[in-house]
Amino acid sequence: MMIKQFEKLEESIADKIKDYQKDLNHWTFDDKHVDTWVNQFPEDERLVVLTETNSLLKNNYFKKQAIETFFDDIWQIEDIMGADPEKYISHIQFLNIQRKGKSQKRLLRLIEEYYLREKHTQINKINHAGVKKYIYLDDCMYTGFTLLKDIKNWIDTMNPNENTVLEIIFLGLYNGNHQYIKKCLDEKCAEKNISVTFTYAHRYNNKFYKYPLDILWPQKVENDEYVDAYLNVMEEQKVRLKKGGLGFRKEPMYRGESRLFTGTENRVLFEKALLKKGAYICSLPANGNDRMKPMGYDTGISLGFGAFFVTDYNISNNCPLAFWWGNLNYSSDTTLGKWYPLLPREANYNG
Repeated sequence: MMIKQFEKLEESIADKIKDYQKDLNHWTFDDKHVDTWVNQFPEDERLVVLTETNSLLKNNYFKKQAIETFFDDIWQIEDIMGADPEKYISHIQFLNIQRKGKSQKRLLRLIEEYYLREKHTQINKINHAGVKKYIYLDDCMYTGFTLLKDIKNWIDTMNPNENTVLEIIFLGLYNGNHQYIKKCLDEKCAEKNISVTFTYAHRYNNKFYKYPLDILWPQKVENDEYVDAYLNVMEEQKVRLKKGGLGFRKEPMYRGESRLFTGTENRVLFEKALLKKGAYICSLPANGNDRMKPMGYDTGISLGFGAFFVTDYNISNNCPLAFWWGNLNYSSDTTLGKWYPLLPREANYNG
């Protein structure tokens, strides 16, 4: 019975990720691939890891079809596309200003292909003087700092039209920094009298004081050599940088659980399993930097951001390392070959 349950979960996960990066590499993301990944965890953790990974993918893996549905939803929103989208799109410029990463360029290509095929119109078909609205389109906002840097550079160097609108559109948005980023954007865009609005399809709560949380943030783990070593690094950073940090999640006094997980007990075990393997990855030589954390890249002193947001094209480095860190092309005697990722990041294939 247990073996059949394992096989069923591995097949379910494989079915969800079968199209992952299919145009980027030759790897087959099948049940054997999933099995190789999960077997890196201790045997008594594997069922929980498979169960909760399957649940995360069910909720937060976005295939090309879901992204195109999102594009169609944008077309239908009058506040964005006007009462007559076919005419108003001539006054819209979709910005291609992201200086870090490939997600914006990819989404612009996809939305142009979709609108040309389904709406019989192109995007960005007007000259600079006729633009009334700018759209900044991306897959997900995590801290918001990439967005903020891009817009500041755009205002300072690209001379956008005054008295216009900047529509920021995300498929997903983590809300922890949303108000702060919106305030900063409002202040910067006021220099050109540009008003700023946000639109997103999915919102995830990562405000630490508000439950339920939609991030992977583990409760206390004891007697694990790699976790203990990582906690020592955090303490050293606090002293060196003279800053506070964010450690383990306390057990919340609330009822209910994030829809991303199958239940609270499984969630707690799952987060601890990811932390232990993430801490192991952080221990590997010649790979780390101050932003690399077990639960995903983050700027502060913490266990990591703890996001989970995946498309057919990539996974963010803000997600726990155990999902994406490593390179399938490398042998186990190399640093990047010491962990076999479930969803290798596109950046890991560069070079």
